[in-house]
Amino acid sequence: MTDTTIDVTAIEIDTPVDTAAQFAKAQEVVIHNVAWSAGAGMLPIPGLDLVAITGVQLKMINELCSVYGIPFKKSLARPIVISLIGSLGATMLAPVVASTTFKLVPGIGWLLSGTALAATSAGITYAVGQLFLDHFKSGGNLENFNLIEGRGIFKRKVKEGMNETAKDETVAAL
Repeated sequence: MTDTTIDVTAIEIDTPVDTAAQFAKAQEVVIHNVAWSAGAGMLPIPGLDLVAITGVQLKMINELCSVYGIPFKKSLARPIVISLIGSLGATMLAPVVASTTFKLVPGIGWLLSGTALAATSAGITYAVGQLFLDHFKSGGNLENFNLIEGRGIFKRKVKEGMNETAKDETVAAL
């Protein structure tokens, strides 16, 4: 009879590990980046605002990955974010494109469109953050993100985000 031992430290367990401290830190990351996203929406240069908002969202995902100890791959995160935002459809995206284009009108055009885009980008960034936070909290990573399921959840979270950011005094002050 031989004595065989199994090294259990080498076995990967796909069990969600989320502590209250991790969750609190992840929520802080989302809130912080929602404010940055709203600020990016106020940039006066059409097009640059949208690039900056997407950059903030990718930075937020990177920070959430760090909180949950998940490797960040920009090559995976960027297409997910772009696909999620594209899934919002013309009803939601047309005002965003109009807002950024309206910045070409001197004075009042920049002020009105910047404020509208700030609120919209904050709501969308909130939704991206909450979607990834929930995914990472449940043990997911960038490689196993279900984009089909994520799109439906994302649309609901955008509505939630628009309501939440409308209540937030920081975003409302912009």
